[in-house]
Amino acid sequence: MKFAPLLIASVVLAGTALAVTTGPATAASTRYEAESTPATCAGTIDSNHAGFSGTGFCNGDNAAGAAVQFAVDATTGGTATLAVRFAGGTTTARPADVLVNGSRVTTTSFEGTGAWSSWVTRTLTVSVNAGGNTIRFSPSTAAGLPNIDFLDVEMTGSGPAGTGQPSDPNIQYHGRWERSNSSYHAMGWAGGYLETGFTGGSIGVRQRNTIDLYYSIDRAPLQWRRNVSGNVTLATGLPAGEHTIRIGYRERAGSYTGDPVFGGLLLAGGARTTAVTRPQNLVEFIGDSITVGQPNANRPFTAYPWLTGEALGAGHTQIAQGGACLVSQDCYGMMDWFRRSSASASRDDWDFSTYQATGVVINLGTNDIGHGVSTTQFHQNYIVLLERVRQAYPTAHIFAMGTFRNRYVPETRNAVAARNAAGDSKVHFVDTTGWVNTATDTSDNVHPTDAGHAKIAQRLTPVLDQYL
Repeated sequence: MKFAPLLIASVVLAGTALAVTTGPATAASTRYEAESTPATCAGTIDSNHAGFSGTGFCNGDNAAGAAVQFAVDATTGGTATLAVRFAGGTTTARPADVLVNGSRVTTTSFEGTGAWSSWVTRTLTVSVNAGGNTIRFSPSTAAGLPNIDFLDVEMTGSGPAGTGQPSDPNIQYHGRWERSNSSYHAMGWAGGYLETGFTGGSIGVRQRNTIDLYYSIDRAPLQWRRNVSGNVTLATGLPAGEHTIRIGYRERAGSYTGDPVFGGLLLAGGARTTAVTRPQNLVEFIGDSITVGQPNANRPFTAYPWLTGEALGAGHTQIAQGGACLVSQDCYGMMDWFRRSSASASRDDWDFSTYQATGVVINLGTNDIGHGVSTTQFHQNYIVLLERVRQAYPTAHIFAMGTFRNRYVPETRNAVAARNAAGDSKVHFVDTTGWVNTATDTSDNVHPTDAGHAKIAQRLTPVLDQYL
């Protein structure tokens, strides 16, 4: 069954506690049945084992990532106690990731209950935002989940006023960020950004070393602060009330060695951050310098991935590197680097349960020809990349774009056809013939100008909008 789109969010675990109980839900809790929309089940809704609540239960597929997801409303942000009722007729425990608003906040394990008609309740504690949330149980092994009956949710504590520190749960990170350093969270690939609401008449950001950063307050046009470090004031004299801010950084690439890290917000006295509404979709763009937006000065926000994501009202990020190829043959092979947290990572270290993309757009093949990649190699390795993206994002729509210079287009199209023939109907070929006039839309017959990127976004947006 189709999943509701997932979101990126920076949600921290609030004192996770686990227990198994058999008692009824408390009066203060709200029940969400697994068989009732908008809950989603990667499997079937069945009613062949007695003792379930409502009209049925979710019998998930026996596969890693075959998840059950609940749409949960909270009147206020804060701590919520979750009680998920399940039955497992086997003796083997079934581990699962717990994701809130698309971010993994903890793991749990559903033990066998002795029979498929023996139902017990697992409880745990997480943080949720005010308003709509998604809570997802995603199995991490091929055994899948046990049968899931319902989720009870009880708000047990209000959220703290946001401090603006990097770990503040009101700050939402888009893209791949390295968060092991509590003082500075590092942007991994191009196009990552963060956003939050805030109160007070001024706002600033703490930087470590020199960097070019861009920002927008209250959805005004993005603007640059170049070559800044330390405590950077972004605005003063703001009117009373709540505001929003978005901050991003120039990517580290080539000879540019800026420090794209976020050290927290500088809030006015007595001010705090506030939660903002999350986009319904997240689109991840995989590619080379064209996807980054190089060499244009205002990248990433004049590049087609950013423009497309904004036009869709989606979260977005660019997993892209100048000079990248599909195949790892004396080149940044994105079939492998896609699995890394940044272009400087030395191993496949990215944890895909951190967030789940609802759409993935691939634009690769412009550079492979210069590294001697044959058409057969390209076709075979494109299939591998599509398989890896599907493993990473089990429910996402995947869009394979033909290159603007018409390189390896038949091989790209055939790789998509191979995945379709294998049963993956959510992989789509995007024919870009005629989208870019190299004489008028590029600066060097390869890289689109800002106007060229805008033309691409105008063509690509309705393609994605059909599916997301």
